[in-house]
Amino acid sequence: MRSAALLFCAALLTFPSALLGQADPDAQVGVKEATMAWQAAWNAGNGAGIAALYAEDAVILPPGGDAVQGTEAIAAFWQAAIDASPGSKTALTQTELHNLGDVAVEVGSFVATAADGSHADHGKYLVLWMLKDGTWKLVRDIWNSSMPE
Repeated sequence: MRSAALLFCAALLTFPSALLGQADPDAQVGVKEATMAWQAAWNAGNGAGIAALYAEDAVILPPGGDAVQGTEAIAAFWQAAIDASPGSKTALTQTELHNLGDVAVEVGSFVATAADGSHADHGKYLVLWMLKDGTWKLVRDIWNSSMPE
């Protein structure tokens, strides 16, 4: 009896990790499209377009700064970042996607290029997506540079 209980507990512990490795095809497509929309909005200088990809209660966790919550504040944050580096471009590369049904975790990298084409920054990000009314929305977003300070 005791070994059956231990086996059951072990199965419960390993089941979520097995799910983490499986990405639902719809999440693969939806999250990838949303990530590319984020990139396109940045490259177009559109902070409001970026913010539209976040859930209303989303939180971004920028390096060296306080958390920013809500789409209005997120739009202002991203527009200020865009305005501080006019003409810059960002390329995002998804390296992992873990789907848990209505929630997905994306890990990736970014490369930022200045308006003159020079390398401005590169680093990594981790974002949490939620499926809300059939659309993948960012709910948490954290990133950091890989360049030395």
